[in-house]
Amino acid sequence: MNSAFRLLCACTCAFALGACSPSFPLACTPNILFGVNVTVVDSLTDAPPSSARLIARSAAYVDSVEAQAPTPLVTGVLLTLGAAPERAGTYDVTVRSPGYREWTRTGVQVTAEECHVHPVALTARLQK
Repeated sequence: MNSAFRLLCACTCAFALGACSPSFPLACTPNILFGVNVTVVDSLTDAPPSSARLIARSAAYVDSVEAQAPTPLVTGVLLTLGAAPERAGTYDVTVRSPGYREWTRTGVQVTAEECHVHPVALTARLQK
């Protein structure tokens, strides 16, 4: 076998395994993904509360968002809050809503790849 043929075979095998791939820039989407997403519902009725606040903490980082539920005339609409946009980490997640006990989850792991985080979806089933 000549050396050119051997090199071609080696590079073809390496390319198939991903080791000889051309270095093209990674094309990331412009979307912003929230690392922590929490759907908030009443534990007895599965209806959203009138309002809720989501707090996500990771070391010194804190993100807080508050939202009002859709009007009661709209059925099947959920109250989902998102925090920690494009930020991987380990979070302590708290949901507060008037008339309900505080809901908490600790150690929520959000991982990421080259472009975006892998969102974590939680459901906060609030109790009165």
